[in-house]
Amino acid sequence: MNPRKAARLALAAASVALGACTNLSTNIGGKPGPEAGLLRGKMPARSSHVTHLVHLTDGIAAVPDDPARTELSALFGSPQAFVVYDLGAETRVACVAIDADGDDQYTIALSSDGTTFAPLWTAPAVPDSGLQPRAAHDLEGRGRYLRVSAAGGDGVYAVAEVAAAAECPPRWPPVWAPQHGTPIDRSLATKAWAFAALAAAYVLAYRRKLPDFFKLLVAAPLGVLIALVLQLADIWPPPSSVLLPLLAAAAIVGAAFGIRYALARRTAGTRSAKT
Repeated sequence: MNPRKAARLALAAASVALGACTNLSTNIGGKPGPEAGLLRGKMPARSSHVTHLVHLTDGIAAVPDDPARTELSALFGSPQAFVVYDLGAETRVACVAIDADGDDQYTIALSSDGTTFAPLWTAPAVPDSGLQPRAAHDLEGRGRYLRVSAAGGDGVYAVAEVAAAAECPPRWPPVWAPQHGTPIDRSLATKAWAFAALAAAYVLAYRRKLPDFFKLLVAAPLGVLIALVLQLADIWPPPSSVLLPLLAAAAIVGAAFGIRYALARRTAGTRSAKT
């Protein structure tokens, strides 16, 4: 197989693998029923300074007391950050719920024109740390657009799930699938070490005469690297706790290339001496 074609196939395989991993948590919740409320599965009509938007309405909530910054939560970058959902028409909203960082306040507001919003309910801060569910019943609000924003607390704003309903169902908040999240710094460190191990192993084991299927294994380190870069882009600048793993991973891969280069020169020198 042509090396360029092999590289293209490997990159495509890495992208497919990454997409499958990214969509796993979204698909695991299945199709929403009427009891899921107005927002389940919706993406915001617009947003500002909020990452991981898909997690807001994927039906997967964090286990209470889980850390705020995990792969399960959307991160609001500042008190000016927001998401706005288009409900499609002027809609009554009687119940709302949110699973969010406990020491912050989260406001849900409604608007008819998407410009002027009136607060419907503010989820108060609670004594417990980490992600905590809060809900409200018997509200009276109408609007086509629903906005979620954050304020107060320690300045770290995270939401694992948000829901709203026109009529309060017997069970509220809706049934969310609880999962334990992995803290972002731990997730980044794990990806960095995994990339270093896979990339170094591939570089050291690679030979031109190896079968084409082996060459396609480059998709493994490439997929991890793509996931690492995307996660870093979402939270940049990275936490100081992951700087060492990131630098060490780069050093390990660089050392692997250095070893391969030294071995290649030694082999070439040996061949030259024999001739």
